[in-house]
Amino acid sequence: MAYDPEKYREKREKVLGIRKRGMGFGTIAMVVSLVIIVGLSVVTIPQAISYMTTRHLDDAIFKLESESKWPAGVITEISAIKGVKNSVKDENTTRLVITYDRRIVNLSNITSKFDQQNLNVTLLNQINHRQHKNTLKKEEEELETP
Repeated sequence: MAYDPEKYREKREKVLGIRKRGMGFGTIAMVVSLVIIVGLSVVTIPQAISYMTTRHLDDAIFKLESESKWPAGVITEISAIKGVKNSVKDENTTRLVITYDRRIVNLSNITSKFDQQNLNVTLLNQINHRQHKNTLKKEEEELETP
């Protein structure tokens, strides 16, 4: 009969004082690396998705020269243009901010709608949508702090 080391393994470990305690180093290293990777993913993935969805958007800010309010028909007509994502009047209703996808629609298509309605408008600014949102956020913070 040949000697079987597995048969007397428990007895040998008991005599030698070898005990298995807790988790091994590899398991702890795996758990720590997973926590770090998941934590970074939670922080960076939403920002990446936000960038990917808004990278082709521009904002055009128009102002009526007549200082009157924007006609409702013009705003709905501009919003119906394919590629226009949003059109919002300012708080004093003299400015109109139009968010559009620059791959689909040109600014000239939007201004032609104003010409069809015989409205005298001035393009105040054409800016990247993300940059415009950041500027608005900074302005709000400046207004909140005395």
